[in-house]
Amino acid sequence: MEFTRELREVYPTEIIEVRGNADALAITLVKETNSKSFIAKLKSRFKNLSHPRVLFIRCEDADAVEKIVLV
Repeated sequence: MEFTRELREVYPTEIIEVRGNADALAITLVKETNSKSFIAKLKSRFKNLSHPRVLFIRCEDADAVEKIVLV
């Protein structure tokens, strides 16, 4: 998946793991990463995508998961 690879290349120090398929991705962030600012960076960088991307984002030390849709 090109999008998955791009995420890992662009954010190597913030992302621990990216899993999923063409419908949705689960992203686990390093605990020191601020999820709100990370989501803002994602929305800024990946806008006007040809296919919407559903992302479930969580920090490694938190139980909460945030769902976002990049369009």
